[in-house]
Amino acid sequence: MTEQTRDYRPIAYAIILLGLLSGAVAALVPQYAIGFKLEVGVLFALIIPFIVYGALSETLRGAALLLPGLVLLGVNGALVVKERLLAYDGYDGSPIYWLPLLTAAVVLPIAYVMRPRGD
Repeated sequence: MTEQTRDYRPIAYAIILLGLLSGAVAALVPQYAIGFKLEVGVLFALIIPFIVYGALSETLRGAALLLPGLVLLGVNGALVVKERLLAYDGYDGSPIYWLPLLTAAVVLPIAYVMRPRGD
């Protein structure tokens, strides 16, 4: 009898959508004269980890799929709340440009190496 691995892909897709939404929230900065300004660098820095995570969603299974997504979402969420919603004073010198990419560069390869392999 083989053990079934639970399919976490629907949850992973929800994590991806929330990550993309957090990128949009951080990248759309209100400007008094023009409405909103799109910070393209911030948008790319926050959504690229979720694009790569989405590309791995067919390869990873079980906890190896769910845990990296939750880590990425937690880092993005904490950065967006701190840098954009609580204390926004521009993104100059902010870790919002490099911390999500660094987190993805560390977490996603570990998840890929630790993924369950079918025999």
